[in-house]
Amino acid sequence: MGMKWLERQARKKDIDYFKEGNCFVPGTDLPALTRLAAGLEGSCALVRLAQLCDRWIYSACLCFGLTIQEQQRSEFRYSYSTYQLEYSRNLLFKSGRKLDQVYQGLIDRTRNLLDLPRLKTIFGRKHRPHQDRRPSRRMEKILDRSVHNLTVFKLHFGRLTLKMYDKGARVLRIELIVNNTAELQCAKAIDKLPHILERSQQMIVEFLAVVQAAHLSFLPAEQLDSLAMPTYRGQQRLAGVDIQKPRPRAVAQALIALAAQPDGFTAEQLAARVRSQQGRSMAKYNTRKAAYDLRKFRGKALVQRIAHTRGYQLRCPAISTLAALLILREQVLKPVLAGVCHPKRGRPPKNVHPLDLHYQSLQRQMLSTLQYLKLAA
Repeated sequence: MGMKWLERQARKKDIDYFKEGNCFVPGTDLPALTRLAAGLEGSCALVRLAQLCDRWIYSACLCFGLTIQEQQRSEFRYSYSTYQLEYSRNLLFKSGRKLDQVYQGLIDRTRNLLDLPRLKTIFGRKHRPHQDRRPSRRMEKILDRSVHNLTVFKLHFGRLTLKMYDKGARVLRIELIVNNTAELQCAKAIDKLPHILERSQQMIVEFLAVVQAAHLSFLPAEQLDSLAMPTYRGQQRLAGVDIQKPRPRAVAQALIALAAQPDGFTAEQLAARVRSQQGRSMAKYNTRKAAYDLRKFRGKALVQRIAHTRGYQLRCPAISTLAALLILREQVLKPVLAGVCHPKRGRPPKNVHPLDLHYQSLQRQMLSTLQYLKLAA
């Protein structure tokens, strides 16, 4: 509704815009549209929305049961509330190729870390444009569906869905879908709509922070040595976090997967995620063990308790540290050492992934290093 209203107002005021589906794209006079959209904020938006609902309910629906005079005599009134909601944020790129490079790289790095259950790709029939060589200032509506590749990155948390997908030629959209506003744990009444929108915006920002932290991981030099050392919480001595052991590694993987969950997670949810990720090897992992492991991770300041609740959450530095440890072990040390111990023979493939070229170079240098240290023949 807001998009249609904004489009009509832009047409009345002769504001240049480009539109693909329900998204304004580069070439649009975005500052002018932003000033127009300010009319849908705060109390003005609530008044407009209430007037729209009143006009539709009392003149188009209730009139079949009660006449206008009967409605006025009975003083019969409806109260309105919000049930479903969608909130999105669009990132505009100048180059479609840059969009593909950034988005596909983000998917490759974070798909396993965030435990993405399914990735859907719809292939288009055109390549994304490189750049706008002659930007146009004329008003135009573009309706062009399934032209470019569409890859949907989607996570479900109860009745909330966090979705990221590339839309059109140069747009990356991050979207929150609320199937029931009760999931936001705030009132549903229409006068609470600004608070609901603010809460939705906060969830989008936190989701982007989690994705960025998992994508651009970083491991401080002193963190690797200190993780395995014991810590103390008051008088209680807690064991360290050794990622080389299967159980702490499984917990670290589950923690990163739960980091994007709005409002944090509980020990029971952590135990369920560990069992679902690891299968039969961790079938006996229960809530009690999860609570003990959470205490160890809290001792290392990797997990923090949400005040006055039983929930926990990860901040961005902790996500980056755990992601870096897992990537270092699973995608650097294991492949390189396995290639050094068992080098491949025969003709190389015609098409080699750039990452495989890096692995081959590291394996050659690693073999030379091990031979110099007399650790390999």
